Amino acid sequence: MVRGNNFHIPPGMRDWLPGEACRKREAVNRMLKAISLWGYEEINTPLMEYYQVLLPGENLSGSDQLYKLTDRDGRILALRSEMTTPIARVISSKLPDDYPQRLMYGGEVFRYEEIQTGKQREFCQVGVELIGEKGPEADSEVLAIAIEALQAVGLKDFTISLGHTGVLKSLSENFTGNETQLNEVRNLLLEKDFVGLGSCLSAVGMKKEKVERILGFLTRQFSASDLEQLQTNPDQGQTNQEERQEDLPPELAEVFAGLRQTIHYLKLYGYEHNIQVDLSTLRSQEYYTGMVFEIYTPGIGYPIGGGGRYDELLRYFGKDCAATGFALGVERILLSLPQDITEKAEGQEQASFVLVAGTDSGKVMERARQLRMTGRRVITEAEGLTRSQAEERAEGKGAILDWCGEERSDEV
Repeated sequence: MVRGNNFHIPPGMRDWLPGEACRKREAVNRMLKAISLWGYEEINTPLMEYYQVLLPGENLSGSDQLYKLTDRDGRILALRSEMTTPIARVISSKLPDDYPQRLMYGGEVFRYEEIQTGKQREFCQVGVELIGEKGPEADSEVLAIAIEALQAVGLKDFTISLGHTGVLKSLSENFTGNETQLNEVRNLLLEKDFVGLGSCLSAVGMKKEKVERILGFLTRQFSASDLEQLQTNPDQGQTNQEERQEDLPPELAEVFAGLRQTIHYLKLYGYEHNIQVDLSTLRSQEYYTGMVFEIYTPGIGYPIGGGGRYDELLRYFGKDCAATGFALGVERILLSLPQDITEKAEGQEQASFVLVAGTDSGKVMERARQLRMTGRRVITEAEGLTRSQAEERAEGKGAILDWCGEERSDEV
């Protein structure tokens, strides 16, 4: 006997119905094709790994979001919650030290988190890992690729919020030796709780004026041109240089210098207008070591993608190698696409079928075979339909009718 609850699926999972699944696969393929033009090769890893392998990808100061299970030998396993850490394992154990390596992927990941629109517990990510390249030129490459991947699926209105882990590092110097406070500062930045962060900095003796200056920079957004105005000009006199740097906290000067260089290279690609510098930007994974970013689009209150530099992650697996990359959330991107693009995709899906029908089964099968050889998608109705019935069925399926009867239709 079939019980009603057998038709349910676990919370945070979803079924992709015909049409929906096709659009999702098409989006993944378009993004991977755009990425491949930069010389990236596809890689994939198992959905399931040993639990300890995946720990570097988790926010260890927060709740554990891994789906865990135990095999028959008592070993703890987990479903991958992101792709960077498993790929780091592969790089360290199976790939030659032939750097740089440019890798791309598209696959499902699982994360036990609060469910809301666009945030599920099973979702698809498309991304890249650039292994063995240091510096802002490599960082600008992955930023440019992320932009072109989004453009490949028709998304134009988005902003990349660019930050740097050097901000957290400079603030953490005030909390040396106090792991609890360090985690608190990190979580306050992740939550963008600037009131709480200000109280935390004041509590360790930072002067009020300094706290206000730092919070002022953390709560501002800078365009590429804004960063240039903060840059010291060596051709001008010392007095003018001091004026230009007057409002720049020394703790953040190095961070601005690094981001400025990244944007300089990004300008060469023509994509600086997609960038907004926000020094409060931080990623939940603790393996990031430099530039970090998140991608936002209007109408979606959470990032549709993100990434950054993680020069120390591979050390966990026995390799000392620089790396940078990103991941894009496919479901969130589909939600972000303009309505006209979605409708156009639906129309193309409906019009892509040909219904071959008629009174002669042999002619129907032969005609269908010929059309399939040209790349057309064909369904057949070889027997039992009149011309009017076939027309009605084709209309219901959104297909083009090719009639193989006495009244032969025009070739499609």
